[in-house]
Amino acid sequence: MKKKILIDAVGGSNWIGGVYYKKNILFSLFQNEKIRENTQIDVAVDKKFAHIFKPFEGQINIRILNCKNPILKNLVIGWWALLGKYDYCYSSVELIPSYLNKVAINWIPDFQHKYLSHMFREIDIFYRELKFLKYAASRRPLVLSSNTSLAEFRELYGDKKKNVFVVPFVSYIEDEVRTITPQREEDILNKYGLSGKKYACIMNQFWQHKNHIVVFKAIKELYEKNPDADITFVFTGEMKDYRNPQYIEELKSFLPDIESHAKILGFIDRTDQIALMKNSEFVIQPSLFEGWGTVLEDAKVLDKTVLLSDIAVHREQKSDKCVLFDPNDHSTLASVLYDESRKEHIDDVESGIKRMYENALKYSEAFEEVLDV
Repeated sequence: MKKKILIDAVGGSNWIGGVYYKKNILFSLFQNEKIRENTQIDVAVDKKFAHIFKPFEGQINIRILNCKNPILKNLVIGWWALLGKYDYCYSSVELIPSYLNKVAINWIPDFQHKYLSHMFREIDIFYRELKFLKYAASRRPLVLSSNTSLAEFRELYGDKKKNVFVVPFVSYIEDEVRTITPQREEDILNKYGLSGKKYACIMNQFWQHKNHIVVFKAIKELYEKNPDADITFVFTGEMKDYRNPQYIEELKSFLPDIESHAKILGFIDRTDQIALMKNSEFVIQPSLFEGWGTVLEDAKVLDKTVLLSDIAVHREQKSDKCVLFDPNDHSTLASVLYDESRKEHIDDVESGIKRMYENALKYSEAFEEVLDV
């Protein structure tokens, strides 16, 4: 009999990356013949995000859950898990009692609240730490996305817990890439005033740990030292950080100095985002902390050159086309920006897609042990 799995992909605009993470994990699971043949997978998702899982039609059952209250959401998913007789729920359904025969698989994206505590409100740190301590003490499986996170987990919570699994992910963006015809590509570039322009992409929400400020400072220095530089910097994501509104004000103070060389597009359609990245000269990923970065995985599928902050997880995750830089040194970044803007960058998307499939299959093998198939 097939094991039944319920995947909680109910997300929100505050962290749409969490929904795409579940899509990427699903893609990896379906590359694995053993998992494919021995499991039945249902996905709980908000109606407005259900289209994200359209590529898996016929392989999964989609259960729509329109619920903004997180406590009520957990109650409903917990109820579904019990009535549906699921063997596993991913990631954790907090309200399934441990004495019932249900295995809630916990997942921790990263531990930035411990290493960058000054970027968090005390209340956020408290609730994160409460949850992670519970996960560390639980008998339930725990999934982390990188070996870097595993080392941090052991440093922070000890080595007593044994059922901890490292499962990285790829970005499954083939459907989006295949639907972007040359005409649609040109329409998207025209939509954002980028047709015929040479530009680089920075595609993160404007949270403080994403470290946009080093890029803002580098752009300012780049054009002060090299007025002849000819490259535009395109930012996507909402310019807000509910934890650190003063940081956003600091970023805005740089805008008068860089506005003629930068475009801040806000939160844009996912297909538009991929088309813009595909046509960029290179991608900049300046984060101070990641668990396993989706932006970098997007760029790897598109075979882009990535200027990448030199942090432990990026050293683990990087491709051969990544250029590492000190995330606290804007002057060095300015120099790298100038050098890269003068190079010809050639991308091979088909090779990137091939690697995406290869890595998805490799990463799925750890889930065989998690699901005991």
